Parts: sequence; C-alpha cells; structure tokens
Amino acid sequence: MLGHIAGRPSPSWDKIQAVVVLFMSYIALRKMPAAGPGPFQRVHRLLKRYTPWQILIGALTTLYAAHHADLLLGLTPAESEKKMFSRRYTRGYTRGLWILSALDAGFFTSQNIQPKALRDTMSAIFSIYYLFFPKRALEKNNMMLKTITPVHMRRSWEKMLHPVIRLMTWINAPKLGIRREIQVQLEKGKGYHSDATVTLTIFFKGTEEEFALAESFILDIPGGGFVAMNPLCHADYLMAWAAQTGLPIVSIDYKKAPEYPFPHGLFECFDVYKMIVATRGACIGLNGSVQPRIALAGDSAGGTLSASVINMIIEHSPRLPLPVGLLMVYPCMQVGLDFWISNKDLAVVEEEISRGPIPEDALKARPGRGDGMTLNSKAAFMDDTVLGTAFMRALMVMYIGGDPTLDLKSNYLVSPIHTPDHILAQYPRTYIITGEKDPLVDDSIIFMAKLRQAKRKQAAAAGVTLSEDDHSDTTLRIVSGVSHAFMQMTGIVPEMRDLVQVVGEELVDMIRASPSPSESSWGEVSTQSLEGDGIVQINAQTPKTSKVSTRTISPFVLQWEQQNTRDAVTIYEHRRVAYLDQFGIDSHDD
Repeated sequence: MLGHIAGRPSPSWDKIQAVVVLFMSYIALRKMPAAGPGPFQRVHRLLKRYTPWQILIGALTTLYAAHHADLLLGLTPAESEKKMFSRRYTRGYTRGLWILSALDAGFFTSQNIQPKALRDTMSAIFSIYYLFFPKRALEKNNMMLKTITPVHMRRSWEKMLHPVIRLMTWINAPKLGIRREIQVQLEKGKGYHSDATVTLTIFFKGTEEEFALAESFILDIPGGGFVAMNPLCHADYLMAWAAQTGLPIVSIDYKKAPEYPFPHGLFECFDVYKMIVATRGACIGLNGSVQPRIALAGDSAGGTLSASVINMIIEHSPRLPLPVGLLMVYPCMQVGLDFWISNKDLAVVEEEISRGPIPEDALKARPGRGDGMTLNSKAAFMDDTVLGTAFMRALMVMYIGGDPTLDLKSNYLVSPIHTPDHILAQYPRTYIITGEKDPLVDDSIIFMAKLRQAKRKQAAAAGVTLSEDDHSDTTLRIVSGVSHAFMQMTGIVPEMRDLVQVVGEELVDMIRASPSPSESSWGEVSTQSLEGDGIVQINAQTPKTSKVSTRTISPFVLQWEQQNTRDAVTIYEHRRVAYLDQFGIDSHDD
C-alpha cells in the first residue's frame, strides 16, 4: 500500500511496508499492557476458560473463514478457474499443472538465496508449501512472468537439474548402458558457421561396442523457449525412448538466447548434423563404416529448430542427405504474437479440411468466420498457464534479439510456417503431435496443411494424383484436453507415459520404414575428402522419384489415438467454447 501511495509500487516499498508492520507489532507487544487495551481485556477474561490449543484452532479457523468469506457468501465472480480446468484440460494434465506450478513458484521464491546448497533446500521446502496453496503459487508465477528474465526462466524451467528431482529421475529411469556427454568441435575454417564447442548427450540401452556399430539413431533438439533447458532437463522421456526403441538418442545442447540469439543456436544444430553426415557418425563415436540413418526430433523450440534445420539441409549446396523422418512435439512454427489467421493460411487449412469427410457446417461454426479473418489459438488460450501471452512475448524478444533486419513474415528459418512450397515438397516423413489447448496448436495445423498441399502440387506436376492414403508420410495428431509441455510431465502424470510410448513407436517406424544403409538411401551419393581436414563432403542428388514412407500403426498406437486425439476440425468447436468462457458466457452444460 505504501508504494501505491507514493505512486511507485515496487519490491523496495513492499519491504519498507513489511518492516513498518513488524515494528508496529513489536511496539504493540512490548509497550502495551499484556492483556491489551480495554476491549481486549474483556476478551482476555472471556478466553481464560479455553485452552491454548482451542484458542489456536479457533483463531486459524476464524482467519480461514474471513479469507474465504466471498466464497461462502456467494460473492465471487464467474468461476473462471472451473471453466479453465474442468472444461479445458484433462484431470491428469490438470494435476501435472498443479505440481509444475508449485515447483515453479518454489524455485522463483528461492532464486536469490545463496549458497546453492541452501537455495536447493529452500526451493524444495517452498515447493511443498505451494502444493498446499496452489492459488498462491499461481499468483507468484503470474507476478514473475510479467517481468521474467533469463535467470528467472532458467531457475524455473531447469528444475529437472535440482539434486532431488534429478535423483528421482535416475531412480525411476530404465537401465541404460550409456549415459554420457561428449563434445564436438566446430571450426569455421572447415565450412561450419562458427568456431564452437557443442556438447551432446548420448543415451543408449546397449554397450559401447553396440553403439559403435549402430546404423541408425535419433538426433534430438531439446526445447526450452530458445532460452533454457539442456538435454538433462528432458531426460525423463529421452531415456524412455532409448529403452523403448533400442536406438541411440543423441541430444544437442546448443547455445541459448539471449546471449546467443537467432541464428546462433540454429547454426550449431545444423552444423552438428552436417558434421555427423560428413564423418559418417565418427564424430559421435560410431565406427563410420556406413552413413547412419537419422531421425530428427525436437519438442517446442526444439521442434522449431528441427524444421529450420531441415530447411537448411534441403537448401545446402552441395546437397546433404535428409533425415529419414522428422518428429516435432508442440512446435512453435511462427515466431510472433499475431492473433489472427490470415485469409491465405485459412484457405490452405480449409482446402485440407474439405478433402476429408467433414460436415459442411463444421466450417461455419468457427469463431470470427465471416469477418475476413479468424482468431487463432494464441488468442484463444492467451491465459495459458505454461505459455501465456506475456511469457511468449519475452521468449520471442530474447530469441530474436532485436534484429531489425529480420522479416518475420517471410523468414522461414525463424518461422518455418513460411517455408516455400518447393522446399516443403522435399520434406521427409513428418509427424507432429501437439495439444488441443496449446496456444501454438494452429501453427501445427497450418504448417501440416501447407506441407500436404506442397507434396500434392509436386506430385501433380509429375502427373501423379495423391490420395489420402498417400499422405501417410505427413501425420498430425492433436491430443485432447492438454496444452503445452506435456512431455515434461512423464514422471508425475502416469497417462503421459503412454503418450511418450506412442511417440517412441513413431520414431522406430521412421527408422524401420527407411532403406538400410547398404542401399541407396540418399539417392546418387558420391564422397570426396576435403583437402587437409579429413572431413568427408557428401554430394547427393535429389532422386527423381521419392518413395513414400508408409506409416505402420500398431494396435496400441491406433487405440491410443482413437481415444486421446482429435482431428484439426473438431477442435474449432471447442475453441469457440474457450472464447465464450473468457467472456463468462456458458455455452454448454458441465
């Protein structure tokens, strides 16, 4: 209150107010009669008949009742929390948000404590406190997100590195033969973008000998808003994939913004891929006897970077071999805070929708339709607990770095949603999985529609007509009732483990469906050693005809998808509910 009276509310004024209140309490306890002023003396005589325990419980009960008087008397506004959670998210995802929110608030509260050992201890204690007071956790997080900094973000998002959480992760993790970090050295003089040392983390179920002989592996680009989180922060599902697939998982710890804004991290990820191809995997410990098959994967910001890496691979000269598949988990395909879907993008989506057995009235039910544009998912879910608008704004400013030369409406290395058709047509098998209530879900819908349209155009130019079955190499799955970061809930939400297994089976199928390394999997390939540096340069011509990688769906995956995913059309009716909820309009019974 003092800060508002002074016209400059700040933590400094809050601290002064706290000191003043404590000092006044001290005066009241030490300088006044023990029984207090006259009225309190009568209360004192009345309370003599009660025990200290009864007085304590009575006082706490009275405070609790006073704090919740608005609820008890029906004076609260619309039940926004009920609308957000009971209508928006599944029970499991809601429980996961509760735990993650408490952890975030606990880590925010302890962030200035030194030394680190004491900070780690207090962050655990504060997190337990916030588990019992979830609304205070939400208030704490909302306050922090208004003025978030990279330090705050890393302290919060990198909670997986906390000694206790990390110990629990390793205890519950599957047994792996290899869990180690290696470093690769990039040199600008050898054709890479910079002189840099990049750390890679390897997870593998087998032995060192089996790893050296591996002919396939998964190259992972971890997410973290381009600002935070190394591979160990994603260890839960990476180790699960390693155990499930039997394939090596190689995850890149690229440099983060804002110290290293765009395009530094992207160039490091591309250069690592280029070096792996050039050395036939020898730089990461493979024996280099064959060109390994690589499935490229990434979540969130890592999904964005994965698509941008594909764009760079396709445009590279001499041509580089493509990964056998691309997996993106809730990616951000458009860096920006536009709240409207343009007519051009909407037309692409509607064309894709019209190809399926969708009732005509499904298109008419969408919010905003008829005014030339329609609100997108960033507007519908701008109050999202994980990716609210203020938080996304901070991430994007840190990532772009204030570069005035970037055209965010066309640069498809920043925003892959703008990738031209001639590049999209060359994409490998692509699988996108995202949340129905994710602010970024429209990015995935529009990108997949453009990808399919580009492949149809390429086929039509070659005199081939693609049926829906021929689109099995482009798959979009929208998980019902969840938002962002559900892969981070593997250890705390049991149903998310099935989701991780579904994605793992997709990665295995990408590898299985691709030609073996002994076959001409890269087209017409020739190799030539670069003079003096020992790196092999790959020259691969684009095959004249591309074989579609047929997707094989196991009964487990098929059943899971039928029970837990929606198509890109039915979510718009639920989007309408989200809009109406924001304005307190009931649109259906609970």
